[in-house]
Amino acid sequence: MSDTLIGQTLGHYRIIDRLGAGGMGVVYRAQDLKLGRQVALKVLPAGSSDNQEAIERFKREARTASALNHPNICTIYGFDEHEGQLYLAMELLDGEPLDSKLSGRPLDMRLMLEIAAQVADALDAAHTEGILHRDVKPANIFITRRGSVKVLDFGLAKLSPEYRRSRRHLDASHETRIEEHFTSMAGTTVGTIAYMSPEQARGDEVDPRTDLFSFGVVLYEMATGRPSFPGSTTAVVFDGILNRDPVPPSSLNTSIPGEFDRIVSKALEKDRSLRYQTAADLGADLKRLRRDSASRQGVIPAAASAISPDAATVVLPSGSQVAVGSGAGLGVGVVIIAAIAAGVGTYVANRGGESTVTELAQQAAVTPTPLVESPAVNTANPAAPPPAPAAPPAVAPAAIAKPTAPVNGTATARPTGTAPATAKPAAKPVAPAPAPVVSRDAEAMQRLEVARAKVANNLNDQALVDLKQIMVDYPGSRAGAEAALLSAELYEKVGRTDDAMAALVEFESRNAGDRRTADSKLRRAMMLGRVRQPRAQFQARELLGEIVREFPGTPQANAALNTKLKIETDRKNLKEIDPVLKVDVPAVMVTLRTIIEQFPETPQSMAARNRLAATLSAIDRHAEAAQTLEDLGARFPGNPMEVWFRLGEIYERRLNEPAKAKEAYAKVPQDSSRYAEAQRRLSRR
Repeated sequence: MSDTLIGQTLGHYRIIDRLGAGGMGVVYRAQDLKLGRQVALKVLPAGSSDNQEAIERFKREARTASALNHPNICTIYGFDEHEGQLYLAMELLDGEPLDSKLSGRPLDMRLMLEIAAQVADALDAAHTEGILHRDVKPANIFITRRGSVKVLDFGLAKLSPEYRRSRRHLDASHETRIEEHFTSMAGTTVGTIAYMSPEQARGDEVDPRTDLFSFGVVLYEMATGRPSFPGSTTAVVFDGILNRDPVPPSSLNTSIPGEFDRIVSKALEKDRSLRYQTAADLGADLKRLRRDSASRQGVIPAAASAISPDAATVVLPSGSQVAVGSGAGLGVGVVIIAAIAAGVGTYVANRGGESTVTELAQQAAVTPTPLVESPAVNTANPAAPPPAPAAPPAVAPAAIAKPTAPVNGTATARPTGTAPATAKPAAKPVAPAPAPVVSRDAEAMQRLEVARAKVANNLNDQALVDLKQIMVDYPGSRAGAEAALLSAELYEKVGRTDDAMAALVEFESRNAGDRRTADSKLRRAMMLGRVRQPRAQFQARELLGEIVREFPGTPQANAALNTKLKIETDRKNLKEIDPVLKVDVPAVMVTLRTIIEQFPETPQSMAARNRLAATLSAIDRHAEAAQTLEDLGARFPGNPMEVWFRLGEIYERRLNEPAKAKEAYAKVPQDSSRYAEAQRRLSRR
């Protein structure tokens, strides 16, 4: 595409200047002559007008992105064709892409978590609509000058397999071939190799967890400034993606907490069944870490700040000793534990693993060595006070001369007129400083940090013992709740599902008012949902229903409804009483109605209405299906689901209402693949 387009007008957009170019289009700044605003106009590059696959990919980006209405996804204003030139009008952004912001350097922790949380929200919105991005990478994440994040470029997006199977009414030309996710028109890999998931690299079917792996690679790069799977050739990179685990981010950037290591490690699991299952789960962990990091920022633990350098000394190298003032007692022991928890990541990284967390914990148990000799105790009469120190001999007020060195063994000469030199009186014993007061909550959190440090260093068995003890010693505390959740995470990671569920049940029973109860129930339901047994599936649906009823309109309810839909789609024999029709219907219909009720204005509601209409038609409730499509078209006029053509078919073929059929056909947009057919039907008498 030449820059002769500058100054030209496409539709109602006048092109001002060129912003950039890529393999799938050239982007210009343009003026919307109707609304008086500036937009970004993306047009196909030169030579693509005869390439049907490039045209379909361009159209797919327009359809996909326009179906997503989310503050962290670039807004699509329109898609049209002018004299054979396809163009896409979208939101004009002021800022820079994430890859430019990184440039080989890690981001500040607070900024990184803010960006990451917004990207997770955007992916959650796309996945909720059954849309996979398939090319999550820093170049497709844009940071505006006001700090908001926009996910760009849905040109490689496709419908997830489950979503695609549930929408058989879509025209085949709107589908992406299974094999297309691996090779494109030029035989190159679709997506960017360094950010691919193992299943993409193998050419397997992909699902939302594919985007979460790619996002994990981005998280790693934001934290370290380095790629997680480096290599000079495609083969080397693929080998890393398929067979190797990157070193923890905290070993390259000592400001990274162990919890972030855990999040990245889970996102980069080779086995997607062990990976984060939803973007909502990943986003919740990132937001929780952001909250906890903000609460700790700039705050020195009370126990640590109460100890002076002379009161406690911790020497970390192997074989070292710990010397502690005799008055420190238990309080100092707790301080040492906190010091280990705070410094274990940095220390192990800097020493190349010379000492393990176990060694450090053993050092903390060394018997304290007194720095000041304690006064003798009268064992004969323990009640008697210790003897007072002897009074020093009187010293004349005259200055005491410095003694001279003895000569030939003779005594040191003393100047005349001076008092005899006397020994300087011994200093009074210094009373030991009182031990710092550590609250039970602070003590519990310090022990939790030690457990987290062990998790970060893959000492999972030791960490589980510590976490279980914290749950016993501090029931109902924040640390006890965190310990239960972390235990469940570890148990699930090693495949001990029953133990993981038991830890979550304990968390729910002891922390009924905790807002994370919904997350805990959701995790249990997902574990049960993976068990292909009727009883487990029944229990999973019951738990998901509890979440929807107890936490309506929340992200957890959203995730629960989507999981419930998947179970009910797989088990078509499940029936429930429909609250509107008052008859037994497929259970999926009731769940779709709940989505529409709790999330009425969301893209998820748009998809639910679309599927509800198809389900109603399948059980011969065509009038209700037509009404559902009417509502869908009115509420979401820019939807990509061929609503008006389908509605026309129902009125024409099922309800025998030709007038309403013609009204529907007349509303089919010009960019629809069914437009020509709709016009042909309108022209019939």
